[in-house]
Amino acid sequence: MDELLKEKETLKETLKTVEKLLIKEKDEYKKIFSNFSGSREELWDITDRMKIHIKNLEVSLDKPYFARIDFTYDDDNKTQVVYIGKNGIMDDTNIVVTDWRAPISSLYYDAEVGKCSFEAPEGIITGNMDLKRQYEIEKGELLEYFDVDLVSNDSLLQKYLNTNNDSRLKSIVATIQKEQNEVIRKALNDNLIIQGVAGSGKTTVALHRIAYLVYNYMKSIKQNQYLVIGPNPVFIKYIKSVLPDLDVSGVEQNTFEGFAKTYIGEDININSSDRKVNASISGKLSNDVDKFKSSMKYKNMIEKFLNLYFHSITSKDLMIDGFKVLSSKKISEIFESTNGNFNTSLNSRIEVTIDKLCKYISERNDRILSNYNDYSYELFEKATNENDRNKLRKKFAKEREEIKKDCRSTIRKYFNKATLSITKLYRVFIDSIKDFDIYGYENIDIIKKQTSANIKKNNYDFEDLAALMYIKQMVSPDRDYNKYKHVVIDEAQDLGEFNFYVLKNILPFATFSIFGDLAQSIYDYRGVDNWEDVNSIMFDNKGSIVHFNKSYRTTSQIMNVADEVSDSIGLGKSDLVVRQGNPVSFNQVEEKDNIPSYIIKKIQDFKDKGYKTIAVISKTELMSYCINDDLIDNGLSIPNISISDDLTDDRYSVCTISNQLAKGLEFDAVIVNGASEEIYSSNSSLDMKLLYVAITRALHELDIIYSGEITKPLQKFLTTKHKV
Repeated sequence: MDELLKEKETLKETLKTVEKLLIKEKDEYKKIFSNFSGSREELWDITDRMKIHIKNLEVSLDKPYFARIDFTYDDDNKTQVVYIGKNGIMDDTNIVVTDWRAPISSLYYDAEVGKCSFEAPEGIITGNMDLKRQYEIEKGELLEYFDVDLVSNDSLLQKYLNTNNDSRLKSIVATIQKEQNEVIRKALNDNLIIQGVAGSGKTTVALHRIAYLVYNYMKSIKQNQYLVIGPNPVFIKYIKSVLPDLDVSGVEQNTFEGFAKTYIGEDININSSDRKVNASISGKLSNDVDKFKSSMKYKNMIEKFLNLYFHSITSKDLMIDGFKVLSSKKISEIFESTNGNFNTSLNSRIEVTIDKLCKYISERNDRILSNYNDYSYELFEKATNENDRNKLRKKFAKEREEIKKDCRSTIRKYFNKATLSITKLYRVFIDSIKDFDIYGYENIDIIKKQTSANIKKNNYDFEDLAALMYIKQMVSPDRDYNKYKHVVIDEAQDLGEFNFYVLKNILPFATFSIFGDLAQSIYDYRGVDNWEDVNSIMFDNKGSIVHFNKSYRTTSQIMNVADEVSDSIGLGKSDLVVRQGNPVSFNQVEEKDNIPSYIIKKIQDFKDKGYKTIAVISKTELMSYCINDDLIDNGLSIPNISISDDLTDDRYSVCTISNQLAKGLEFDAVIVNGASEEIYSSNSSLDMKLLYVAITRALHELDIIYSGEITKPLQKFLTTKHKV
């Protein structure tokens, strides 16, 4: 039989199996409600899993698998034909389609035809890969197949890269590249930092790594023991829509701000970062206060404050009315004995101290009571009437009883009076910050003035959150956070050293996969400068720093322009994936009134070409609002993206958006609004990072418009004047 006919017949039989399984699963789902005898929570858990399984089977009716490998084992010389799909399919005990996350599937991504091996739970399996085949299947029909050696640089990858935005993340399992697969399949215990150029697949790999870990550790780790931390709510909504397609439904997702507020556990207001990032973009941030508050130096100052505060807790004698039970010196001695290391929380130390003090008093109870009797007798002798004596008798009886109970109630009150809320402690620190300035920081007065003004209104900046979390961790840590086993951080270049430090300490049993790009650090007034420092802070330099230098998102024409921008600030160039496209268009629009009409015409041109997602990206939020208003005035009403919008909604497929919110997203076509030297100064590292972000959001086409002089890194592309 012809090979194509054989493959079509195999697909036909597979789809029959899927249809049978789907009928069976739906029937069992209906029966579960009447036959189940367990708890309501167990029922919800089972039905949720069944619904996901049914959905996966329905998806498989369209495309049950995307690849095949034929592998001959060395130990018995038997050949196994493995069809690989986004989800595994089993018919009773027979594996019809193997899940892409299964150990043997790694051969498809990593190995070449010929001698190879893969790592299985039972050890390294060796053999020979006789065939590696990729399929193009749509709506249950086999269109064509390719026999290949490597997954990269083949026609299927090129076809995938050229598709429009709405289908990309859903089909990537067929085209994961070798360097991406190595990161995805790293063991749970590996700590990773991935520095990836724009378009290198950082977010995609991050989500697929979570999916891989969920699949391979499902027996020992629940989905809610994984956590994804993203840069903003727009991004969180974006990935929330993707994870279910990867067979992941229970993984927790949050921004750093959201995570911090929940952990701190007090009713605080977190100021939007918009004002500061806009001030930074406009060059109006006149000091490095935010960088300092995000540094380990700030952490060390707070540590010094907390050490002194902890010591001050035991500065008073333990008294019962006017009777001294224990001296402050003895209390301090016992309290200090609980300080095995500074990571022992205050509340834990207090509980241990209370027990130790009670034991100390119990061992000396007779002597303390004797001293108390002497003290009470003197008071009794001074009483002048019987009424006063009766009151004293009752008082003395009560106090003797407290001593007999080892003064536990009195000791607990002693420490309760000494403890403050997290925000009050931070306020005390800020009020006395000069006393803890061990670095002689020149802007210490500015920190005190700005932070105090915020605290009075119960407002806190992003840069205060690490400090509050650190104080919480040192005083009264929440042990519920011990449950997390793995954390993925995306757009991690936006976090400061102190942020990374508190995450590691708050999540002591978690390993981390950290994804970022220093060239896209638009919050550089607070973010990290290099990954080596993060590796030191988080993993004692034992984590792996991996570089993704290939850009898969954009065409070579677009990436050439982006590389010129990143190279201008010393951040180097990417290794291009050879995907050709239309030249980048540079257009000078001198009359401000002409800009909206030009953009409207360009958007229509992009629509005519079949592009589904189109963005007009401006440097600042204000510029984005302004151009959106101008477009409306000229007859085109499209949304301007705010932080609360959900970009997975088709209403936002054509939009205006600021650089700040566009980071981490991608669009079929992009119009960069206002790429002049005046707006994107070549002398500003931040401006160049912002421009780099805007350029690299484009998948297929990029149009750059400017007035006056174009920013200097782009001048080399102007072979002729393009005036509109």
